[in-house]
Amino acid sequence: MSAWFGGADAGKIAFIAVAGFQPVVINTWQGVKGLPPAYRELADVLIFSRIDYVRLVALPGTLPAIFTGLHAGLIHAWLATLGSELFLNVTPGIGGRLNEGSQLFDMDLLFLGIIILAVIGLFYNSSAVWLETRLLRRRTR
Repeated sequence: MSAWFGGADAGKIAFIAVAGFQPVVINTWQGVKGLPPAYRELADVLIFSRIDYVRLVALPGTLPAIFTGLHAGLIHAWLATLGSELFLNVTPGIGGRLNEGSQLFDMDLLFLGIIILAVIGLFYNSSAVWLETRLLRRRTR
């Protein structure tokens, strides 16, 4: 990605977007493919339009798969963020500080970076779980 977009912020954003996009698309596709054919037959009997079928049948049926892809996409995007900061170290971020701490054997800086990464990752995950429970009220954990 850095060959096309460079090593600046545009290259980092493209790298992160590509890493997070693939799991969401794959899981959404699997969710749509996994819908039972009886749902389509029922929509045909009830004379649903294509929009009604998507809104009332397909989207609620595939939301669990979409959210599984979203969780995986968040993990991949967060790892790509760290990787892009480590390998495309134009402007130092958390990954740059981790790289600096490992080169200087500064364990305090390394542990601080790891804790910051864990807290931000935990925040992203809990936000996704909160959104999932708000949109999928019928589903229990």
